[in-house]
This record gives sequence, structure tokens and C-alpha cells, in this order.
Amino acid sequence: MSDLDTFITGLPKAELHLHIEGSLEPEQMFEFAQRNSVEIPYNSVEEVRAAYEFN
Repeated sequence: MSDLDTFITGLPKAELHLHIEGSLEPEQMFEFAQRNSVEIPYNSVEEVRAAYEFN
């Protein structure tokens, strides 16, 4: 392994691209939306869970 490879391997890594969908629990989604006066396209936690159920 070259010095450059070793240097790059040792650098801290960061997530450069992340979709928020699926990263929040449905309860958190409702809590954050209410706290920030944001309307979301779901009426219940169950609707959110159903929307993100992939088979």
C-alpha cells in the first residue's frame, strides 16, 4: 500500500448522500412535523408504516 493509500484510508469518512425517508421512525416524523408546523401527507403512524413496507 502506498503512502497515499494509507493517508486516504486514515481520513475520516462522511455520508455524502442520505434520504431522510426511512431514516426516521414514524412517530418522530409526526413529532417533528408538529413541532415545526409542517404538513405531512400521512394521517397516522400506521399510514406511514404501510407506505414504507416493501416486499
